[in-house]
Amino acid sequence: MRDYDAAEVVCMACGYVVQEKIADTRPEWRAFDDEQRAKRARTGAPMTYTIHDKGLSTIIDWRDRPTGTKGVSADQRIELYKLRKWQRRVRVSDATERNLAVALSELSKLSSALSLPKTILETASVIYRRAIKRRLIRGRSIHNVTAAAIYMSCRQCGIPRTLDEIASVSTLNKKDIGRSYRFMLRELGMFVPPSANRNLLRTGIMRLGSRTNSRYQGRRRGSQSGFWRSRAR
Repeated sequence: MRDYDAAEVVCMACGYVVQEKIADTRPEWRAFDDEQRAKRARTGAPMTYTIHDKGLSTIIDWRDRPTGTKGVSADQRIELYKLRKWQRRVRVSDATERNLAVALSELSKLSSALSLPKTILETASVIYRRAIKRRLIRGRSIHNVTAAAIYMSCRQCGIPRTLDEIASVSTLNKKDIGRSYRFMLRELGMFVPPSANRNLLRTGIMRLGSRTNSRYQGRRRGSQSGFWRSRAR
């Protein structure tokens, strides 16, 4: 147990002091709800691979009036506008950064359309970063490579998603996605476990059950409204 008042780590079974003079890593402020915690926190969001700069870049506020001041002059307002403009340019400095920003945005769209968990999006982002580091994106469509990265991350994490599902959501050709997937698998040297048939079978059973339930509900509503009785006559 960590006793921050005594700055010690104590064993709960025998009372032995394991460590002394430990540092208190807790914040010096207290918060009683989420709103106070958000206002008093001085740290940003955690690092993520789903943003091209990993979420570590600075952002200049869009408001011309800084917090706690009455206002700014016209010259200061022009200076803030220039700083915002250059800050946007610096965040995406070269062609690789622009490619990565567009691709990660496309990955987010595909993940949201397929209702995938955040771990799949993080894994797909790491796969695409490895591909762009090995210069495998040149001469290939960003959309095909991002769809292949999503499919590869689903296979790695054991999420049952087929090429047909990804192709229908991304409006791409299934063969192009499969070709990009096999190319990335060969060039990156990654191990992808075979697709589990039981996961696909479970997905098919869930879909069949939802369709059967929809038909049953439709027939039930029709019988209640007298449609089936009129047809029987």
